[in-house]
Formats: sequence, C-alpha cells, structure tokens
Amino acid sequence: NVKRISVEKNGPIVRAIEKSRQELYPDLSEEQAARLRQIQQQKKAEYKKLAEQKKEAKRQAQQEKEARSYDRIMHEDQMTSTKDRAATVDATAAEEYEDDFF
Repeated sequence: NVKRISVEKNGPIVRAIEKSRQELYPDLSEEQAARLRQIQQQKKAEYKKLAEQKKEAKRQAQQEKEARSYDRIMHEDQMTSTKDRAATVDATAAEEYEDDFF
C-alpha cells in the first residue's frame, strides 16, 4: 500500500541544485588510513599524558615517604644506648640522666 504523489518541479531551484552538485570519488582506503593514524596519535598522546601523571604521582609519593621517614632525624652518632649508662644497684644513674634531659 504505497501511495504515490506527483509533485511539480520548481525549475530555478532544481537548476541551482544541479549546478552546485559535485560528484566526488574519494580514495576511501587513504581516508581510512589517515583516520587510523589520527586515532593512533591521539592514543599515543593520551598514553604519554597518563605516564606523566603516574610519574608525578610516584614522585609525590616518594617525597611524602621521605617527609614521614625518621632517617633524616635519627643518626647513630646522636643516639644513646642503655649500655652507655653505668649500671648501679639503685636507679640513680637513670634518674640523673632524666634530670639532665629535662
């Protein structure tokens, strides 16, 4: 049940359309290759950006780890041991050390 309607052609409009019509025969394989190159470049740029972000995050994590580390605070030459203290029968050596500390 197809209904067909005949329509009058508008001469000047049809001529203008016919005049401006272009028959293109594009090289589809070249267009596809160009598109694939463009996509590859975008993926490469995105991968590079992601790698840079990971590198920056790793650098920041390393800086934070160093900031929280006691390695730069604690040095062997500044540390004292209980072995260095003279042992006495009573706790006078420890008390003297504590008094000196405060």
